[in-house]
Amino acid sequence: MSSLRKHIHKDYIRRTQAYNKKKQALQKLKRKAALRNPDEFYLKRIKTKKFGVFYKLKRRANKYPEDDLESILLKKEIKEVDVELEEVNRQLNKVNMERKEVNLELKEINQELEEVNLELEEVNADIEIMTREAKELRKLLYDMQKCKENATVEDPNQFIDDGVLTETQEIGGS
Repeated sequence: MSSLRKHIHKDYIRRTQAYNKKKQALQKLKRKAALRNPDEFYLKRIKTKKFGVFYKLKRRANKYPEDDLESILLKKEIKEVDVELEEVNRQLNKVNMERKEVNLELKEINQELEEVNLELEEVNADIEIMTREAKELRKLLYDMQKCKENATVEDPNQFIDDGVLTETQEIGGS
């Protein structure tokens, strides 16, 4: 509890000191206002307009010379162009990011296409081999049929050595 009391006491001292400083400053300003000469000319009288109790700065139409106005307008236009340029750059960056993503997807698709093409080439090679083998088998079958047609009953052993007829098959038939 004693630490809480010390903390509260320190806070109380700080607030009272601040209050007294503000009070003294207000007293000085009141004294200065009371001693002021009412006939004294202040430049602020030209620049301000009185609204009831309050003073407000007047707006001046020709505050800047024409050259300054042109430079101010140019600066304003430059700022507007800079803002538009930033927006265009943001959109360009967004488009570039999307383009990179599309390029990555295209690369993946191209890799898949290359793999499919390799598989197709392998299948085509297998088909060519099989068609060659089928042609050879057809040719062999054709030759075998021709040999059977030309076979004579007189010498059945001539075909056995070649493998065209076996011993169990009849000569001249299948």
